[in-house]
This record gives sequence, C-alpha cells and structure tokens, in this order.
Amino acid sequence: MSFDEDALLVRAIGDLGSLGGARRGAEMGVRRLKKNVLEIDLALDMPPQAAADRARQVLSQQGKLLNINGDDGPATLVVGIVGAGVGNLNPAVVSVTIDKAGNGSKLVIRGAAKEGLIKQRAGEAAAKRVAAALT
Repeated sequence: MSFDEDALLVRAIGDLGSLGGARRGAEMGVRRLKKNVLEIDLALDMPPQAAADRARQVLSQQGKLLNINGDDGPATLVVGIVGAGVGNLNPAVVSVTIDKAGNGSKLVIRGAAKEGLIKQRAGEAAAKRVAAALT
C-alpha cells in the first residue's frame, strides 16, 4: 500500500508548469522544496467499504481521484490530488487510509504539499478540508 507521494507532487506541479512551457524546469525546482504534511485521525460510524466510497466521492469532488491500488491487506487506501494554498493553485496529495474499528471505521487522512519561500501550509489545509467534508 505504498506510493511515491513526492513523485505525484512533482508530476502535478510539472503539469502546471507545462501550461507555460516550463514543465522540466518546474519539475526540477520542485524536487528541492520541502513538504508540508499533516495527518488527521478520524473515526466514522460507518463500515469501511462505505467510508472508502465516501472518501472517493469527497476526493473526486474536491480534486482528482487517482487510481492507486490500495486494497492490499486489511486497510483500504484512497488517494487524490486537490488544490490547496492561495486560490487552490498548489496541488496537494491527500491519502485516506481506512481500517475497521469496532462497529465503524478508523480513517487516517494525510495531506502533503510542496512549500516554497512563502509558507501556505497547503498540505495541512488540504487534509483539514477533506476531513471536514468526510464528517
């Protein structure tokens, strides 16, 4: 259930750079930036499959749902890229790990985004926004 969060962020920012014809430069520059990351634990009173469906729905509404195989093992992984930061122009990778907990589900929502000189806390904002939409 692992994926390369940094590679997804580099590709997403490279896509933005390609709009101005500077894909390679954007990708090279973003590799040097630090990540802003936040993980939020959330408990929902619904079965894991319903929680995974809800997570897919929220991520597709707020951004782009990625097709990453995360159903290996006991937990389910749902991953998407959502806009964050000023004007939602900074792409953030949000992953939701869903596991069974009692009669409901335990979710770990992780938001990660690259940070430049101006700290926007985009990874934190994306994780908080997705967590709020899931509750």
